[in-house]
Amino acid sequence: MSEHTDKSAPKDRKRRAKKLVQGEGDYQAARRYREEVTEFVAKADVDALAHEAAPSSAKEARDLALAEDRGRDRSKGDDAADPGLMYPARKSKSKQTGDDR
Repeated sequence: MSEHTDKSAPKDRKRRAKKLVQGEGDYQAARRYREEVTEFVAKADVDALAHEAAPSSAKEARDLALAEDRGRDRSKGDDAADPGLMYPARKSKSKQTGDDR
């Protein structure tokens, strides 16, 4: 018999499984995260950390600004359902039918 065999009754296993919801509903992880963030913000010197994280040169500041702009460009109105955006060789349905509503 395997050492991983759960010898408890099936009802007990189901009850335990419901308590330990995982995935998008991982309540324990969400609670731990909130507690740790609250503790960090209460104890950390956020201003000093922000000053440390600031760009150390004009070139670094420019590179960070360009990276931020590139990231924002993708998020403005791009529709992943439009195959023309994801696959430029394909035409979207509105372009194929001439329907530009």
